[in-house]
Amino acid sequence: MPTDYPKTVSHAWQQPETSRVGGLFEREAAKHPGKSGFQVIPDNRRAFTDRVALAEFAEKTLDVQYYMWNNDTIGKTLAERVIASADRGVRVRFLVDDINLKRRDSLAAAMSAHPKIEVRLFNPALHREWKMLEAGLSFKRMNKRMHNKVMIMDNACAIIGGRNIGDEYFGVHPEFNMRDLDIVAVGPIVRDISHSFDEFWNSVAAIPIEVLVDEPSDMEDFKRSLALLKKQVAQADYPFSLDRDLKSLEANLSGISRNLIWARGEVFHDSFRSMKEAGRGETVLEQLHREVSSAQREIFVESAYFVMRDPGVETAGSLEKRGVRIRVLTNSLASNDVIAAQAGYRKHSQALLACGVELYELRPDAAVVKADVMGDRKHARTSLHTKALVIDGNRAFVGSYNLDPRSAEINSEIGLMVYSPVFAGKVRDYLNQGVKPENAYRVSLTKRGRQQWQTQVDGRVHTWSREPETNAWTRWKSKMFGWLPIESQL
Repeated sequence: MPTDYPKTVSHAWQQPETSRVGGLFEREAAKHPGKSGFQVIPDNRRAFTDRVALAEFAEKTLDVQYYMWNNDTIGKTLAERVIASADRGVRVRFLVDDINLKRRDSLAAAMSAHPKIEVRLFNPALHREWKMLEAGLSFKRMNKRMHNKVMIMDNACAIIGGRNIGDEYFGVHPEFNMRDLDIVAVGPIVRDISHSFDEFWNSVAAIPIEVLVDEPSDMEDFKRSLALLKKQVAQADYPFSLDRDLKSLEANLSGISRNLIWARGEVFHDSFRSMKEAGRGETVLEQLHREVSSAQREIFVESAYFVMRDPGVETAGSLEKRGVRIRVLTNSLASNDVIAAQAGYRKHSQALLACGVELYELRPDAAVVKADVMGDRKHARTSLHTKALVIDGNRAFVGSYNLDPRSAEINSEIGLMVYSPVFAGKVRDYLNQGVKPENAYRVSLTKRGRQQWQTQVDGRVHTWSREPETNAWTRWKSKMFGWLPIESQL
């Protein structure tokens, strides 16, 4: 990474109680010493409105950290609101992983020309026109990605979870839409989330966009880009009135504050130091392993990508022998957007079933996802993007962490573990919904030890002896990926 350029070290706002909404939450937090406030965000419309609300209600700072920020209806609409907050004087720090920026350097640079906005790319390709070549030549460095998904307002309120910023994560994509889950958090835990953001923001891998472009942008570039953005947002097809949703949310802020679940919470995150060198700082893997290993009764999991290697299968077997029930919902081959990950899962699914693990796979026409899709998008294929688990009904984790080698050892991840039977119950209700027959296939072993898939269609049980709703070409590709020595990268 280059180091010979001007770069300002900055940190989160340290007086969250001084903003209007921050003061509301801080006063409520004072009634619950040692605890923070949490709320589950299961539905798409609310998930997007809440993010827009952070931009609209911010008075001091807005910190944004995402793996993906797409150039589509959702991405443009939220970007416009973030810029509007900067126009009001809010300091905006925008940190996005470079892997999915896709030739938008000039737009990012124009945004950064605003005096209140800083844009930094995490672990970027230094040769912008030759990103794929550089990824191959510098594989070890370029392979490490920032998978975090965080948005923080005034260091007083944060949204953290599985959703990236893009149409498919909020139910407005014309071809496929995701099932996903987020948490709103307020109180002391937000300072811990901000600490993680600050570490990545001030790291050597967070490069200002100005360093990467041939010519820096000025305010004229910014004004032209903003005018184009406003025109595109006006023509976009987001089907709900954001302004009406925001007014309703703002009118109910006091009620929302009173209805938060107050509990002890902990930020599970990979430090930037742990990304650079193993053993330097605790990781999400270590923290989750500690919680899972202490389970006494049950572990319910929903993970978009579920690639258990031999040690993971052994852990599951040990837990099952102790009487711990393990239930998992992951993608089916028909719903998965990453065939290689599905191939990695399939290599160990039979062993997991033999251990007693209950396996479910999301249907590509899952009713629960279609019910949360907007407008005329209900014909689109459904997929799973959630990363959540509930342990013993008294604690729950929601975040960016998939149960796979990439999350465990390569990417940075973040999530919240909330120690509360009430909160865990809400997450468990969400997970229970996902495994219903109208939403998922139940995978089991036949008497001959072969896998089969079962679900219900119009009240009748349907059984398959191979992956449902797939063709021979898709199944062959999955099998081919299973032969490749790439499990450590999945």
